[in-house]
Amino acid sequence: MTYRIALSILLTVWATLIAGGVIAYATTRSVLLADLDESLVRRARGLVELAGTREAAPRLEESAEDRYVITGPLGRTLGRLPLTGAATAPPEVMHASLATLGDGSRVRSLTLRFTPRGGTAQVIVVYSASAQRFEGVLHRLAFALIGFGAAAGAAAAGVAVWISRTALRPLRGVGEAIGAIDDRKLDRRIDPSALPPELHPVAGRLNDMLERLERAFLQRRQFLADASHELRTPVAALVITLEVALRRPRDAAELTAVLQTCLSDARLLRQLVQTLLEHARSDTAVHCESPEMVDAAPLLNQCADVADGLALGRDVSVRRAIAPSLELTSQPQRLRGIVTNLLGNAVEHNRPGGWVELRAQTIGRDLEICVSDNGPGIAAEHVPHLFEPFYRASDRVGLTTAADDQHLGLGLFLVDSHVKALGGECRVESEYGVGTVVRVRLPGAVSAKTSVPQANVA
Repeated sequence: MTYRIALSILLTVWATLIAGGVIAYATTRSVLLADLDESLVRRARGLVELAGTREAAPRLEESAEDRYVITGPLGRTLGRLPLTGAATAPPEVMHASLATLGDGSRVRSLTLRFTPRGGTAQVIVVYSASAQRFEGVLHRLAFALIGFGAAAGAAAAGVAVWISRTALRPLRGVGEAIGAIDDRKLDRRIDPSALPPELHPVAGRLNDMLERLERAFLQRRQFLADASHELRTPVAALVITLEVALRRPRDAAELTAVLQTCLSDARLLRQLVQTLLEHARSDTAVHCESPEMVDAAPLLNQCADVADGLALGRDVSVRRAIAPSLELTSQPQRLRGIVTNLLGNAVEHNRPGGWVELRAQTIGRDLEICVSDNGPGIAAEHVPHLFEPFYRASDRVGLTTAADDQHLGLGLFLVDSHVKALGGECRVESEYGVGTVVRVRLPGAVSAKTSVPQANVA
């Protein structure tokens, strides 16, 4: 980029110098030529007078290096008229040119039409004078302009390279700083004070990007650490159980009990692996289904039917307030996963005799899905962390129950992953002791009957 900038500056300067030199040369030549012509006209006017013309043999006379030929109205060549100093009217310049004589000298020749005093017949004067001095001045001017242009161009080249390098030095510093950043140095930032004001927005955007990368890497590391911990616990329990069982011979009843314990741990492992696989697929475009036009109303009702079965054994009722038609362009499996996870969490973490409500309607071009419950609610300090993987609020307050042991803390994490993959947003509103509301807003609604029926208990 340094050379491109320097070349651009250099070409601009050279073009300016060349244009300026050509204009200066042309202007000077025009002025000098006009002065020479005016001098020739003044000297030619002294040759012509009305009275005393006499015919002479055609000849070309020379005086003080000047040459002239006087032609009468019939085309005859007249001799030199006596000079009396009488003034004549300004002549008409019929032709002007520069010519080279046989000896190589340069002359300026003007063809003039004179009207002598008294209005008698007009005469034509071809007057020539040496142009050596004029040519010499122009040659010296051309050499001076060429020399000055070459020197100025060389100086401009050096200045252009220096300016481009100086201007790009901060960018090179930024490039080196970014090149030194890897996954172990994501805490580094670019100092905007070392950059010109025009690059401050660039530094700000780069710092924002580095901050997002650092946060993403930290979350990924935490996710791997939590996943390893969650996998280690059932694996360790499974290994210890089998080792203890193999220390001595056991009867069929004892082996059956051991196998049941191992089966419970294996089911937990399978659930964790399936959840991790679902998350991996949600982040991989290869495993994503293509968006398609779908009516979300039947799909949401199917999810509510599944929640009904889960709620029967917990004395929880499921209410529905779903518009009769909710057409949108989306991925049905992702949408199903979002609603199923939200309803499952709301049912399993509810109190006996509680209720869960599923509402869905279109707002503009968006589909809004709202899952609310009157369960125990979530303390305010836990709400910002609910979408983090393996985060369970019950673990933080020491209220883990047997039911909580069956949860991995990945439900809302997966919900958030699916929602972001669909280009939507998810918000949680909760008041401790009152209940929780989860709002999901997804783009892509194309048409809908937006009248929402009153919630009914299924």
